[in-house]
Amino acid sequence: MSKISVVDSITFMAGLKKMSFGKLGVAIFISIMAAGCASQQQRETEDKNLKDRARSHTDLGAVYYQQRQLEIALEEFTLAVKIDPDFGQAYNGLGLVHSALGQDDLAEKNFKRALQLEPNNSESHNNFGIFLCGRNRIDESVKEFMAAVKNPLYTTPVIAYTNAGICSLRKQDEANAEIYFQRALDIEPLASVAAYQLAAIQFKRNDAAKAKTTLQNAVLSQPSPENLWLFIQIARKLGAKDDEASYALQLRRQYPDSEQAKLLASGK
Repeated sequence: MSKISVVDSITFMAGLKKMSFGKLGVAIFISIMAAGCASQQQRETEDKNLKDRARSHTDLGAVYYQQRQLEIALEEFTLAVKIDPDFGQAYNGLGLVHSALGQDDLAEKNFKRALQLEPNNSESHNNFGIFLCGRNRIDESVKEFMAAVKNPLYTTPVIAYTNAGICSLRKQDEANAEIYFQRALDIEPLASVAAYQLAAIQFKRNDAAKAKTTLQNAVLSQPSPENLWLFIQIARKLGAKDDEASYALQLRRQYPDSEQAKLLASGK
């Protein structure tokens, strides 16, 4: 009996020791996991702080860029990418500033970096497209504008379609330009720039009635001097003397110093 008791006691004590070490292992594991989670949360907080700081400097850079204070804008965008080298919007800003400064190589490099980091960023695609169009790289620019409108979350596809149309006109591609302007108007019927450009194409091919409809549907108030001049030409083509006189009066009163008013005064 005593031997059995001893054996049982040894077995029991071994079991206790095994259970103790098991619980200790679990405790250590939980402690390590907790430390790991805390460390991850700290890293996530630090990353968020960096993103927020980079965004703040990028927003400031955008304001200075809009005010044409390019030197300060450049400083803000540069600081943003130093804080967060993976913040695509800051590179987009750098592309805009370098483009405005005529530093084409740097502009293109930064636009491409912005799109590498954020391939679906429509604003970057649109801005890069404008840059390319300004360098007569028409096909490349239209490709960027079309990439911009592919994003269903893009809030201003009208702008990209209109830019694609204007850029297409630079290589005398009126067929595709007309398609892009029409798409812009399908989205926003009051898109006056697209309407003016489309009406100009229609007038050029001797479809004055359609040009009049296109322009009237979009230009409801405060027509630009370009709009009024095209209205005058359309009215002349259609023989609408009263309309011509009305538009001419608006042009002289509202924009007396415009190039269009000077053309009108010259009898052209």
